Amino acid sequence: MKNIFHITNGDYLAESLKNTSIDGEIIVCREALVSGDLKADSLEEFWNIRAKSIADDYNVSPENYYQKSVSEFEKILNIPEHSEVNLWFEDDLFCQVNLWFCVFLLSKIEDLKIYRIFPKASSENRWNGFLDSDNSDLEESLKSRVLINKNDIELIVNLWRAYQNNDDSLLLQLSENQSNCFHFLKEVIDSYIKINPEDFVKNQIENGLTDFDSVFKKFQEDLAIFGFGDLQVKKIYDKIVNEK
Repeated sequence: MKNIFHITNGDYLAESLKNTSIDGEIIVCREALVSGDLKADSLEEFWNIRAKSIADDYNVSPENYYQKSVSEFEKILNIPEHSEVNLWFEDDLFCQVNLWFCVFLLSKIEDLKIYRIFPKASSENRWNGFLDSDNSDLEESLKSRVLINKNDIELIVNLWRAYQNNDDSLLLQLSENQSNCFHFLKEVIDSYIKINPEDFVKNQIENGLTDFDSVFKKFQEDLAIFGFGDLQVKKIYDKIVNEK
């Protein structure tokens, strides 16, 4: 019997999958690779850099980062050859960067069947992702999965490397590629390059939205494409407030 793995972006979706009839081992991507230091010459150096970055940004100890995050990435690296891997990631920038990194890790393993699982289409907010999905929705999403072929893997690995190295021109070039495993790739990358979240938050504060809750609500309304949670926006908010 083929080994089946599901990689989810965060614990919330992992817990939701446990309540469905879906079989397979669940691995959780616990990272926020959308921000912080990323450049490293080896995975060992990368973990060290990320542990420090997460500690600085979110007050999480390096020990906790290795226990909660690196341990899950090591599970990805230890997936057996010939396995089936389902990637449950949403379309916003936050999820996409994490997805790119997970595929980069998976690209080191021979003979995998890798699939992208999309959240159900939402008529109200396409950036809600899996938030509105119940058990039957998740099971239907699995049935509609898309195979990530060799060309897709090459594209995704290149996306990760370009993002890791802050190569905006290469990101723009790569965003022109057509792939069934992306829905809004060009739109997401265009937003990442053209919109500065810090400028957005600063403008909101200057225009009278001084309390964090109001700023965060506005951010979610206007820049949901970034997929930032309250921790990411609070970091920006605090930086601007402290500069005053």
